[in-house]
Amino acid sequence: MSASPHPALRAWTAPALALALVVAALGLWAALPLDVLAQLLAETGPVERGTAWLYFITAAMWGVLAWRSPAGARGTVFAIALVLAAFGARELDLHKAWTGVSVLKVSFYFGPAAWEHKALALAVLGPVGLTTLYLVRRHAAAVAAGIGRGRPVAVTVLVFVLSIVVSKLVDRSENVLLEDFGIAFPLWLSVLRSAVEEMLELGLAILPWIGWWQWKGEHEASGGR
Repeated sequence: MSASPHPALRAWTAPALALALVVAALGLWAALPLDVLAQLLAETGPVERGTAWLYFITAAMWGVLAWRSPAGARGTVFAIALVLAAFGARELDLHKAWTGVSVLKVSFYFGPAAWEHKALALAVLGPVGLTTLYLVRRHAAAVAAGIGRGRPVAVTVLVFVLSIVVSKLVDRSENVLLEDFGIAFPLWLSVLRSAVEEMLELGLAILPWIGWWQWKGEHEASGGR
């Protein structure tokens, strides 16, 4: 009789983590005074800075893991390490460091910024964009098929992508409602929005490890094929 797989190797692990982080955000919001939680979640606060450094640590460790990965997986592991490092840089607001304007916006390249800044931004973002395209082209079809079969690592990738989308929607909701409809969030709702966003972003630095463990378990179960 074969042993039951470790819980981390199961398909529900990543969705459970995402749900637990949202519940944790609600718990912090309910338990802490709003001003205290707002300080913890501020851009220079410990939660955002901690998430950024967790991205960098994860990226560095994945870079090391790449050297120990099978030859066929090495490029993917390196690519994920680069993308995670880019996430960490964005979390530290380095995308606004040169001009105070986000270089991630298309409008930046058609605006009044110096051409040197635009060229430097493209030189940095180009490799990240190409790396992301490489991951999508190489693995999108396999991930889509794996989701249909309930393959744990594919589900984890799906949760990772959905976490990016949801966290961005939550992040932008307050400004969009204020700028487009004149609806201002009260403090309690603004802090709640920030708590959910930051906890989901924290999950983005953790989910790659769940995916790695799941892939490693699959690889070992297949005899290294």
